[in-house]
Amino acid sequence: ALLGITSVQNASGSPEEFSLYEELLKNGELTIRYAAAFSANANTTTADIEAYTRIKKRTDNRDSRLTASAIKFMLDGVIESHTAAMLSPYSDVTDNSRGDFALPLEKYRSLVVFFDQIGFQIYTHAIGDRAVREALNAYEQAQNQNGSKSRRHRVEHIETISPKDLHRFAQLGVLASMEPIHADPGTMAVWSNAIGTERLPYSFAWASLLNENAYLIFSSDWPACVDVNPIRGIHVAINRRTLEGFPTKGWVVDQKISAGKALLAYTKAGAYSSFEESVKGQIASGFLADIVVLSQDLFKADPMRVYESRVVMTIFDGKVIYRDSKSF
Repeated sequence: ALLGITSVQNASGSPEEFSLYEELLKNGELTIRYAAAFSANANTTTADIEAYTRIKKRTDNRDSRLTASAIKFMLDGVIESHTAAMLSPYSDVTDNSRGDFALPLEKYRSLVVFFDQIGFQIYTHAIGDRAVREALNAYEQAQNQNGSKSRRHRVEHIETISPKDLHRFAQLGVLASMEPIHADPGTMAVWSNAIGTERLPYSFAWASLLNENAYLIFSSDWPACVDVNPIRGIHVAINRRTLEGFPTKGWVVDQKISAGKALLAYTKAGAYSSFEESVKGQIASGFLADIVVLSQDLFKADPMRVYESRVVMTIFDGKVIYRDSKSF
């Protein structure tokens, strides 16, 4: 509440963890809207699938504070350790390493088709450009085989992407879920060396994806990120700049976006991702009263001072759940 977070979408949820949120809801103590995505991989059992399906049915068409209708896959690793799946070799190695997939590709494709068929939304962790392409290929295969086009499947992270794949997000109705905090220049030296100058222009390609009419969703990737605060994510998104010691076009200045677009990615787009765009994500008549008041107007503030913004009030479901005593 202190950070102004009124909804979370957990990409590593479990049935055991979900039961804790159900207990909070039952006791009237849940002051957040929680959407779970259960993890699946090559070892997922029939019993796991049955458990996920039971919880999904139990929460369908229920109180919007608690839902469980998504499945999460890990398709590759991360760029810093050269485990993200790339189309071309990493720039800072001599062994032509391109990373690899975290589970057999054929298994991943078959599971995507299966979970799509039984009505689950799918999240896929794909950081390297090859993994992003294969995630899109799997979603396209599921659409073609199942005739489904409204699942709003997501690709998580998309730290680098081939320009040939940018248009496919809008074409397939796939959502681009990204974390601007990962592009914080203070943490990027190892990452940038591994990517190299040729791929850098399509690193964290927020502007390019928006230009191709993709749904861009911002989140935190907590606890893997350096800060869960959305304000710091907004600051990074609107202030892409030169990365010291890496003489290119700057830290991909062309990919920075406006404060308005960053706010939409944290609010309205997030609501769309959880199929709740008709009840939350904007301040409008008839919508849920989940409202955050900030210490400064992000549309008028000096972009380089946005990080100084703080939450002065958080309203959840019409009730004030946080108030900064220094401001009132």
